[in-house]
Amino acid sequence: MPNHAFTWLGVVIAIFFWASNFNAIQAIGDDISPLMGATLRFSVAALVLLGLRALRAGPESVLQPRDRLALFFIALVGVLIQNFAIFSAMQYTSPVNAAIVAANMPLAGILLSALLLHTAIYSFHITGALISLAGVLLVITQANFTALTFNPGDGLMLVSLTSGCLFTILAKRWVAHIPLSQQLRWMMSFGVLQMSTVVWLVDTPVHALKAMTAQDAALIIYMGLGGTLIAYYFWMKGAQRLGPDRVTSLFNLMPVFTVAISVLTGGDVGWIQIAGIFLVGCGILIGNAYPVLKQKLTALRLKQQPQ
Repeated sequence: MPNHAFTWLGVVIAIFFWASNFNAIQAIGDDISPLMGATLRFSVAALVLLGLRALRAGPESVLQPRDRLALFFIALVGVLIQNFAIFSAMQYTSPVNAAIVAANMPLAGILLSALLLHTAIYSFHITGALISLAGVLLVITQANFTALTFNPGDGLMLVSLTSGCLFTILAKRWVAHIPLSQQLRWMMSFGVLQMSTVVWLVDTPVHALKAMTAQDAALIIYMGLGGTLIAYYFWMKGAQRLGPDRVTSLFNLMPVFTVAISVLTGGDVGWIQIAGIFLVGCGILIGNAYPVLKQKLTALRLKQQPQ
């Protein structure tokens, strides 16, 4: 059985970068619209990938027309729709509500993976996801569940959640045969073209660029490199090697990283956060480690049986 420890670590790193993106988005100035911020973020990642390809001599796999069409559609779902929804949602909803919606990624991933990839759903998948979700709710609501309200931003986060799940599943189903670096370059380039078209039609990009501060530029570069290029690479690699249903279970780590970032910036961590992190950890272990442990125990029993 191959050792996937580094693959799992990469998925965790991706989720950390995505968790930090929420803080970065809120810190960007009001002159940078959600559409413009998302476009600039992916432009940074696409330019780096195109530059790396230009520096690297040698052939790569030839994409068929159907491959390019698939990458265009995946970019439409996982870049254009998902990121416009996230950036726009942060104008209407609170980080608490946004994190709660995002925490449903494991359940949505399991259901959509079963629907589109015909993977089996077992009781430990559902149990693990629900336990992790309980921990997430405890952490981000401070046990005050009555404080939650629904607004248009929450609906936009649901759009982002669904598109993110579809992106992960469709990438594995349609373009898993394409080298990952080539996938990312084409997908992000398509995404930038799509977003740039929308921005020029409905936004004021020239005004936004003139009003951009040094802090805005630094945050956009951070999101473009860490929260986009590195995060998408590790996430797509994990989805290919481990399966979408397994990697999405780790999405409940996002509020845990949010707590960690709060500590580093001077925030306090109480018993509610500790209890929530414990529940999240238990849910992840049940959803991922349980089937592996069960398989090993079964193999051990078979070895111990008299021949």
